[in-house]
Amino acid sequence: MGIIIRQENEDKYGNAKENIFHAFDDKEQYIGTGYVYPTINKHQTNETPYLLFVEINVGEHPQAKEARQLLFEAVMKRANELRKEKQELKCRIYAGFEWNQEKMDFYLSNGYEEDYSIVMEAELAKNEMETLSSNVKIEEFSVFNKEDFESYKKEYDEYFVTPLDEGFVEEQMEDATFKNFRFYLEGQMVGAFSVKLEEQCGWIETLYVKENFRGRGIAKMMMHTIHQYFVEKGMTKAKLEVWELNTRAVNLYKSFGYKEIQKNCMFPGITV
Repeated sequence: MGIIIRQENEDKYGNAKENIFHAFDDKEQYIGTGYVYPTINKHQTNETPYLLFVEINVGEHPQAKEARQLLFEAVMKRANELRKEKQELKCRIYAGFEWNQEKMDFYLSNGYEEDYSIVMEAELAKNEMETLSSNVKIEEFSVFNKEDFESYKKEYDEYFVTPLDEGFVEEQMEDATFKNFRFYLEGQMVGAFSVKLEEQCGWIETLYVKENFRGRGIAKMMMHTIHQYFVEKGMTKAKLEVWELNTRAVNLYKSFGYKEIQKNCMFPGITV
């Protein structure tokens, strides 16, 4: 029994058909799909700004194992073609958008390396709070309607590696403690952050500063704002999860007393 690899259609995110591969057996039964998704993100991965995400999914089929390897080889060939289009940028290929041990083992067996996210925690103290200047404004916003969601998604997708998914936002909105805030300085929106509360702990879900406003201490002002919010809500600790490769963010959090308490293996990858 042979396996046929074909390229047939674009995906709902606009990924070109040249980047998508489908596997069928010789009876035209579908086995699985593989794709490579190119993006540039210098905000979280400034050392390797050109990212190529690959994903291989196969179903229950007698030839699934063989098909997965063939899909992987097709996807990697295409990934290396895409890499040649951005020779001026350092590039890393990543796989695995969510934790799965079997997939992790598969990619590692094909030469990928482990990358990690780290969970960090800090103690909150009332006497550490600072009063912000009068030219700072914090505005809560919602993403319930389509217009607000699209506006926020455009901002989010520019600064974070994984695109914002509407279903994920809906799940977050079910948590009444989950809040989105935009941060204004001298009347200009310079960044945003999202937080949620969990027992006595406040979680920083997202935080970003717009590129043309960096280097002015805005991220530190935002952290003070978040900590003040947590203290006012009765929280005693703050936690967050950050990609270990996002060294600028990690160093910022360390300066606020955050310490690593957990490490999660994620995004196996290889620099090419």
